[in-house]
Amino acid sequence: MSTENRDIDKELKDALARAQAGVDLAMIELSDVVVFPRLIPAMPATARKARSTGQLLGRPGPKFVKRGHHVRYRLSDVYAWLESSDSYSSTAEASMHCGTSIAS
Repeated sequence: MSTENRDIDKELKDALARAQAGVDLAMIELSDVVVFPRLIPAMPATARKARSTGQLLGRPGPKFVKRGHHVRYRLSDVYAWLESSDSYSSTAEASMHCGTSIAS
């Protein structure tokens, strides 16, 4: 594992430990390479484009904050974005909701 990946994994592990210890999720900020794809299933380049278009994976992207030249994502906003996703028990149910055919 590269040093960069270990640093990213350590940042995520530390953030989740702080959250478990009771730190307000709005006070925990993560870099885009920690959030994408580890928490949100998209690559950092897709996230950068989403910040310009406002759309990520077919819906409004998660909120972010700017700290100088750096983009940060509050853990509370990441969780809110994930929770706002529709969830389904089958592909048939998802297809009916999205108006697409399973055969497509």
